[in-house]
Amino acid sequence: MHWLEKWLFPPTCVITGVTCEKKDLDPSFVSKWQIGSEVCPRCAEPSPQGLLCGQCLAKPPRVNRTQAAFRFEDELRDLMYQYKYHQQLHLSRLFAELLAEKVEFQGVQGIIPIPLHPSRLRERGYNQAFELARMLSPILNIPIISALTRPLATPSQTHLKAKQRHQNLNQAFVADPQLLDNLDQVALLDDVITTGATMQAAAKQLQTARPGLVVEAWAVAKTH
Repeated sequence: MHWLEKWLFPPTCVITGVTCEKKDLDPSFVSKWQIGSEVCPRCAEPSPQGLLCGQCLAKPPRVNRTQAAFRFEDELRDLMYQYKYHQQLHLSRLFAELLAEKVEFQGVQGIIPIPLHPSRLRERGYNQAFELARMLSPILNIPIISALTRPLATPSQTHLKAKQRHQNLNQAFVADPQLLDNLDQVALLDDVITTGATMQAAAKQLQTARPGLVVEAWAVAKTH
């Protein structure tokens, strides 16, 4: 946020309404939602000492690394719901600022927002992942690469179990090899990661289109 903007419109916590020093969120919430270091670097599920979990060792996922800023809980859950379903797009800048402070982005050459099917996009009016990418891209100085489309209208993932989510997303995405040309490492971006099925399906298509591509998964929040 520019200094003049801060002076004219001082940061105000989106939850409490209290004036803040730097961002539109009280730092106590940032501390409260912290994930911590004891998660698997590949899937971000809890893992002692931050080592690779047994599942990722036994069956390495398509995603090479998962980075999420916070646990998906309490007040953050409500904020994300407002952002995703009630057009509270002003939150995209706050989420991007918070995520930018958490991710290690060295080597990442492009940010690929998870796309919506055209019918879902018309219904909602915007893609929350793309809006987040729009704010995150200039902060990290990493371009947005719209290398994925979603031609298959899959049912909502919200109430599906892990196995159903993976089946639901089979062949849901299509990757454009030309947009991936000369790229070695990219980051898939979404608002929330639950089972990771969406990221895995998207990564599979990207790596099929460009073999050897390193794909990270980034999100504001991760369920546990």
